[in-house]
Amino acid sequence: MPDIGAGNPRIGPLYMKMSTPRFEDPDSGTSLPGAIDLFGQLSLSSQFKVSLHLVEDPFGNKIDSWLTKSGLTDSIARNAKYDFYCAEATLPGAIFNTADESGSYQGITEKIPNKRLYNEFSITFYVDNDYKIIRLFEEWMNFINPIYEEGGIIQPTQNGQGNYKESNNFFRFRYPEDYRRIVSITKFERNFRESPGLNEGKIGNVPTITYRMIDAYPVNISGIPVSYDGSTILKATVSFNYSRYVYEYNPGTLREVSGLQ
Repeated sequence: MPDIGAGNPRIGPLYMKMSTPRFEDPDSGTSLPGAIDLFGQLSLSSQFKVSLHLVEDPFGNKIDSWLTKSGLTDSIARNAKYDFYCAEATLPGAIFNTADESGSYQGITEKIPNKRLYNEFSITFYVDNDYKIIRLFEEWMNFINPIYEEGGIIQPTQNGQGNYKESNNFFRFRYPEDYRRIVSITKFERNFRESPGLNEGKIGNVPTITYRMIDAYPVNISGIPVSYDGSTILKATVSFNYSRYVYEYNPGTLREVSGLQ
């Protein structure tokens, strides 16, 4: 196996064999895995789960009561169905805002990070035939910015806000701690259980990673096109803002195959 030894750090082998025997590094004594071992363990994009944590917010935000009065949430078990309507999600990313530092080294301009920025993340949901997915996020945004009338705030109903069309109705925003919550995205693989068909199959044998978006709330419900050209499953895309994210890594209990430890 060819190796490039000049320069530092060393480049190492330029290619790997499909399987054993593997390249042995004389300096460290470690081995390079074969291509089958390495590329046979790539992650698949279709194995993930979004968790909205409806009516189980540990901070007791007032949105729970609003969604219940709207006829959208009632129990943790039944609210979990919304999570499985998710068709597509984007794992969050972050970037550093940088400032130029000139003069510390003659002829060199350094870029120094001074702020961490978090982009919005979007989740696309299949729309159910009783439109609860659409209403769920409509009511979440209605809670953030509810309608008021002369007598005070207009309370939620299971029929929406169709009875409140007065021109003197107005909006007023709530305090952020009332409507922000944690939204989670978990990435796993299809072998996340030892015995997937059995209730006693253990979760956690293989590595998983969960991103927790802190202080998340919807900022945009994208337009939903409808057409007579042909019937497809209706989807709604919702964009969320959040303060920051943390990730939780579960290394699992199964060891990696030979050569990948």
